[in-house]
Amino acid sequence: MSENVNSSASHAPKPEFSQEVMERLFFWARDRVAAEVAATPRPARDELGSVGTQAVLGAFVSFKKRGRLRSCMGYMNEGIQLGEALESSAVSAALHDPRFPPVSAREFYDLDLEVWALGAMRTIQEVGEARRESFVIGRDGLQIAGRGRRGLLLPSVPVELGWDPDQFLEGLCDKAGLARGSWKSDDVQLFAFEGVSFKKPFVWQISRNPELAKVVENNRRLEDEQATTARPSFSFVPEFFHLQAPRLRRAAATQDYAAMTRPPAVAGTFYPGSAREMDDALNRIERAFSVPEARLRVPAAMVPHAGWIYSAKLAAETMSRIEPPETVVVLAPKHRREGADLAVMPYGTWSYGVGSIPNDLDFVDAFVDAVPAFQKDVLSHRSEHSIEVQLPLIAKYFPGANVVGILVGRATQSELDSCAERFAKLLKTRESEGKSKPLLLISSDMNHYADDATTRVLDKMATDALETAEPNELLRTVVDHRISMCGIMPAYFTLTTLKKKGEFSEAIRVGYATSGDVAGDRERVVGYAGYLFRQRPEA
Repeated sequence: MSENVNSSASHAPKPEFSQEVMERLFFWARDRVAAEVAATPRPARDELGSVGTQAVLGAFVSFKKRGRLRSCMGYMNEGIQLGEALESSAVSAALHDPRFPPVSAREFYDLDLEVWALGAMRTIQEVGEARRESFVIGRDGLQIAGRGRRGLLLPSVPVELGWDPDQFLEGLCDKAGLARGSWKSDDVQLFAFEGVSFKKPFVWQISRNPELAKVVENNRRLEDEQATTARPSFSFVPEFFHLQAPRLRRAAATQDYAAMTRPPAVAGTFYPGSAREMDDALNRIERAFSVPEARLRVPAAMVPHAGWIYSAKLAAETMSRIEPPETVVVLAPKHRREGADLAVMPYGTWSYGVGSIPNDLDFVDAFVDAVPAFQKDVLSHRSEHSIEVQLPLIAKYFPGANVVGILVGRATQSELDSCAERFAKLLKTRESEGKSKPLLLISSDMNHYADDATTRVLDKMATDALETAEPNELLRTVVDHRISMCGIMPAYFTLTTLKKKGEFSEAIRVGYATSGDVAGDRERVVGYAGYLFRQRPEA
């Protein structure tokens, strides 16, 4: 979640609102969102009555979609009127959360809406380790400020995630982009606050707003009409809560993974689940492009990872142009909440249903030793599709290769810069020892959910930046223009590593497409790009 926060202690007490008042806040926030997203009538702030003018610390509005965070924004400023804070939070959560695409009217019946009114902020006076005893899980939210950074977590967060006080404080540091343990430091301030919330499905008692009910019904009918047609397998669910428990690293250190196999999670959905269907699909894919006679030796490439019907042709065409390596290191985004944010798959073998590929455990061990921000973690990889969908294509175009899987989730730019420095050093050391160079394969889709024309404009901004061969320019462009390229973090990490090795000055485009090219639906698409990366040969 994001917030505009006044860090001083609050004189506004904890709001003590009845159920009736909280329902009124819920309905008003819902109607305000609908007005912005679906052009329904805008509710007047005076509809909130006297509660709308009550001075509070602030308000937050959050959306969840099928149980997963969809967006969350808040506004906090000592003494602000609740109506103003609620309106700012509702509009921002619907349209301006920088981590997510704007909420669309077609999502309304899949969303839960939660509204928060906040007060009673106090400065935590305790110092050091004693701070963990200064708040109550379930009652207090926390805010941290220091070293030019700030972060806030609502009272519900540790309850929903099952956190103890230490995990709550460490998660708060993660949220602020501070090093873990910073909550103990004297140069970092800690604040606690209280609040009251109300949560219901977005369409709860929708008959209260006939115009909104009409919008939702129209969207339901459209979805029903399209249910029998081919649709993209959207799985873009970016989650930026850090869910790594300290016990994960301790468990990984003692677990013998070498004899274990990572079972398929999406066989039969994202890609064919039977041998016959797999062969048929691979034959169809290869007939759709010309396989080059000579392949290029490149250190890295980027391929999409959506359902095969939409992305496999471009992924296959990209791989077909690369000289086969002994090891493929797939660097992919983390779409799901569970597990560590920076995670390496430790099992000895990958299974994709009709076949299997060995992991390069020597490389895995060397990587986690050299880049300690990453850890061996099964949970992060258990349901993740972004590596798995590449496995059958890797087996076809790079037969005999091992596959290392690395998920790059939540991290700051400076953290990834540091990791890239270490990774580049590791690769150079291994090469000096005579070990073969791996192929670094970025798994990423491009912009998500916009209409086809908008997606192509946004993706051109991203690919233009990519073709400058400057990772910083790519990251800046994606962030500044809110391009929902799900693999921006693994792409930045990989390309920065190549830069530090002196192996990236040219991005060669293999192709670009959107899901609309296959599905025919141009209203809501995902973009896909295939690229090869290398040091430009001297003339």
